Amino acid sequence: MNWHKVLKNIYHKLELSGFQVIKDDIHEGQLSGGTSGEIFSIVLSKLLEIKRSNKEVYQLVEIEIEEFIRYAKSINYLGKDFIE
Repeated sequence: MNWHKVLKNIYHKLELSGFQVIKDDIHEGQLSGGTSGEIFSIVLSKLLEIKRSNKEVYQLVEIEIEEFIRYAKSINYLGKDFIE
């Protein structure tokens, strides 16, 4: 998976749907990381928070968030038994 492309899709959907503030928050997190692993972890945390607490946004980008989660599990950023 190319998570940068998935993230671009998320940004695009958020912008088109009027969720610029949420897009900007994720992007700020992305820019705050130093290494690619840190960046991935920060973005993943923000996406998991959306899944837990913002059903409207989650429904909009559900496919992309779930793809992120599957990828995170595959590279051991989340345990295989991770429960959202």
